[in-house]
Amino acid sequence: MSRRTLLKTTEETKTKVANIVRNALEKQYGDELVFDPITVIPKIDHEGDEYLHVYIVYDGDRDKMDPGWTVGLSGLILDGTTEEEIFRVPGTSFVEKSEWEEDSGARVLNYVPLA
Repeated sequence: MSRRTLLKTTEETKTKVANIVRNALEKQYGDELVFDPITVIPKIDHEGDEYLHVYIVYDGDRDKMDPGWTVGLSGLILDGTTEEEIFRVPGTSFVEKSEWEEDSGARVLNYVPLA
């Protein structure tokens, strides 16, 4: 598959990625933090290639998150998917619940997905 080939990201793939992230976060943090929603959006990078971006909305003390662990989420996503589902490293963003409700969520939910 060419790097420039755009994948038609399926709802099944987006759900699978969200579940991988949710399960990893629950295993790592238990009930210390709440992660909801986890939203997966296909995006286009500066070179015109598609990738998935995962928005992880959290409620709780951000200081409880381990930056060394959270940076590895992209690797966990790649390990749990096939190259046909995801062939680029996914991006991740942690967004505080209050910020999501005020601003980010509206921008993400109004995003027009790839045709």
